[in-house]
Amino acid sequence: MTRPSGPGRVLIFGAGGLGREVLQILRDIAAAGFDAEPFAFAVDPGHRSAATLHGLPVRDDAAALLRADPGLSVVVALGDPALRAATVARLTGARFATLRHPAAWIGETVTLGEGSILFGHASATTDVAIGRHVLVNPGCTLAHDVVLEDFATLAPAVALAGGVHVEVGADLGTGARVIPRRRVGRGAVVGAGAVVIRDVPPAVTVVGVPARVLRG
Repeated sequence: MTRPSGPGRVLIFGAGGLGREVLQILRDIAAAGFDAEPFAFAVDPGHRSAATLHGLPVRDDAAALLRADPGLSVVVALGDPALRAATVARLTGARFATLRHPAAWIGETVTLGEGSILFGHASATTDVAIGRHVLVNPGCTLAHDVVLEDFATLAPAVALAGGVHVEVGADLGTGARVIPRRRVGRGAVVGAGAVVIRDVPPAVTVVGVPARVLRG
């Protein structure tokens, strides 16, 4: 009998904490009856510190592996948005896996872009657009009409109210909150526990309640 659809064989690029979390997501997807097989961890040449990790080999030849095996996809498990984007750009021609944990809740009008990772106990209600290579950690809540552009990163328990727009590569820390219809600019950082009540300009860091620009 054919197994239900899933990501198939997946190379996990990144062997740190996020990589190990992604391995668990893949194992949970497989346990739920979907086709998911963790293949190996991958790191950049010179970064391999062990031959195996949690029962999987650790490889430093990701590009060659992906070229040689068209049935193999890759997910980039790097928490830093800029590093994730740079790694994706280097893996030209790769097929990227999109991962949704079985315990995540997604409405029928939610879109999830290529290479994105949605952890368990995250939720997205209706008319939510999640771009490419976005990271949505456990316990995040995305209300109606939220937009997450490519490479956006939400740490655990981020809450976005209706109509919030998070631009490319923005990074929201644990427990951050954004009130309705606010925009977080490209490459901005929102500190842990911050409450955003005004639009956040691009490439700044905001902290506090209410969130204010952090000045050096």
